[in-house]
Amino acid sequence: MKINTVKRIFLIFLFFFLLWFAMAATDLLRLKSFEKPIFARPTQLHQDGGSGIYEGLSWRIELEGNFMPEDELPGVTQFAYYLFDDLIFASIRD
Repeated sequence: MKINTVKRIFLIFLFFFLLWFAMAATDLLRLKSFEKPIFARPTQLHQDGGSGIYEGLSWRIELEGNFMPEDELPGVTQFAYYLFDDLIFASIRD
């Protein structure tokens, strides 16, 4: 009985870790394609409709972009991806 309980707790922990990892990786992969994140929620937005700071479960994204209808090249122009307050990846679209 005790082994089954430990195994069950480990599997639950593993499931939530994999879910968290998938969410963080999905947002990073979308940013590398210069698209807005899915799982991170905006906490401080600028008046252009998308630039600002987005926060997920332990990750933070500082995003700049062209999100107004009159912008010639719409979408994300630059971003910085932080995991546990450490810069992981940053890029600027040419």
